[in-house]
Amino acid sequence: MISRTKEKLLLLSPILIFFFGLMIFPTIYGWYLSLNRVFLHTFEFPVFIGLTNFMSVIRDPRFHSALAFTARFAIITTIAQLAIGMGLAVLFNRDIPGKRIFTSLLLLPMMVSPALIGVMYRLLLNEFIGPLSYYTGLNLLGMRYVVGTIMVIDILQWSPFAFLILYAALQTIPKSYYEAASIEGASRWQSFLYVTLPSIRAFIIMVLVLRGIDAFKTFDMINVLTAGGPGTATTTVSIYIYKMAFQTGNIGRATAASLLLLIIFSVPLAFALKRARKEEAE
Repeated sequence: MISRTKEKLLLLSPILIFFFGLMIFPTIYGWYLSLNRVFLHTFEFPVFIGLTNFMSVIRDPRFHSALAFTARFAIITTIAQLAIGMGLAVLFNRDIPGKRIFTSLLLLPMMVSPALIGVMYRLLLNEFIGPLSYYTGLNLLGMRYVVGTIMVIDILQWSPFAFLILYAALQTIPKSYYEAASIEGASRWQSFLYVTLPSIRAFIIMVLVLRGIDAFKTFDMINVLTAGGPGTATTTVSIYIYKMAFQTGNIGRATAASLLLLIIFSVPLAFALKRARKEEAE
């Protein structure tokens, strides 16, 4: 006869094995690699060097540049997506003709793979054959415009995500709140500030956290579109790590950069989650 405790452990064992295989073991092995001198061609013969890889990454100006660009990219795109998503959610939170059709069309961009988005815009923005470059007369992937271009592309693709979350959040607000505000003489703008925003604050934090994390680790769209160029103008931390691992071949240093990114992520993420729990409790 199997005891209740053993039965629970037996039932949990598949997910525990899965969690260990995909989370615990790679993390431990990642720390091991980061503390050793490991290259692609010497992968089987690591040499322990302590924190040298971490110090090399911290001193690398390319890492500083990639980190600064990634932070700027994540902050601007996340705030823009939140603003556009909020505007669309408020607009569609009423009876308008063709609402279902327009809602479905709005969600299409985020259904497309970011890598495919990169390929599509690479053709559209090509300096020689791209129709957008031809009609605008601008090289939108040149040094002058490339940063703004990739930000606009990311905003266009992921604003529907913010819209979806916030639109669902608006559906949870009782209409009686707005009726009470109207009786008190509140304008639409005052109702939005003092009724809508406080009621969906937890959802706003959710959008900021989810989109901020995803924007900070963005890789595929930018890598396909510009490969981090021109020069290092659009090199994100993820692209820096990829190039360090598979072009330079320095697996140890690339792993150290990944772990530094994880540590950098942990502080704002812990703050955001704490804030979200506080909002939920209130």
